[in-house]
Amino acid sequence: MPENGGIAAVIVAAGSSERFGKDKTEALICGMQCIVHTLFAFEKSEQTVQTVVVTKKEKIGSILSLKEQYGFKKLAAVVEGGSSRQESAAKGFAAAGPSVKYIAVHDAARPLIKPEDIDRVALEAYKYGAAIAALRQVNTVKLVEDGFVKTTVSRDRTVSAATPQIFSREIYERMMREFYGGFSAFTDDSSMAEKLGIKVKAVICDDTNIKITSPSDILIANAIFAERM
Repeated sequence: MPENGGIAAVIVAAGSSERFGKDKTEALICGMQCIVHTLFAFEKSEQTVQTVVVTKKEKIGSILSLKEQYGFKKLAAVVEGGSSRQESAAKGFAAAGPSVKYIAVHDAARPLIKPEDIDRVALEAYKYGAAIAALRQVNTVKLVEDGFVKTTVSRDRTVSAATPQIFSREIYERMMREFYGGFSAFTDDSSMAEKLGIKVKAVICDDTNIKITSPSDILIANAIFAERM
C-alpha cells in the first residue's frame, strides 16, 4: 500500500483541442495514442492507486476499450466532462473512490510525465496538503501593461506550472465548495487553492513534461520517447 493510502489520478481529456486541429489525446506518439502514454505513467506510479479519465461523452467507449487492450489495472472509471476544465476535474473527483485521501489532477495531453515525478509530487502533497509539478523557468519573463514592458521578473522567483497537481481530499472538497460555478476565473486547480490562502508546494520535475498543444509538439514527444526507449 502506498504511503498515506496513495492518490486517485483524474486524467482530464475533455478539451476541444482547437489549437491542435483534432483531438490531441488521440494523436499517435511512437505508435500509441497520447492518452495511452499518460495512463501508462500513472499505471507505473507507485503512489497511484486508481485513475479516472474525464472525456467527451462520445469518447467514453473508446477509452474504456483501452483498459482491456493495454491491461490498465488502475483505470477505475471513465466519465463525461463538464463545460470547463475545472468542472471536468470535479466530475472526475466525484467518480474517484471515497477512501482515497489525495486527488491528483493531470492533463491527458502531458504524456511525458515520468512515474517517479508523479510520486515525488505525491510525497510533497502528503506533507503539505497541496503540491504541483513545476518546470524551471528558462525564459526571461516580462510584466507587460498596455503592450509595453513594465518590468522584468526574476527567473529565480518564477516557475512554469504543470501537472499533476495533487491535493488532500479535504482541500479539494473545500475548493469545490468555494468555487463551483465560478471555475472560469481560474486557469488551473492550484490557483483555487492559492485563492483560499493555502500554501502549494512547487516540485521541480523533469523539463520533458511538456503539454501537447500543437502538431509540432508531437515531433518533440516522439524524439523524447525514442531517446527514453
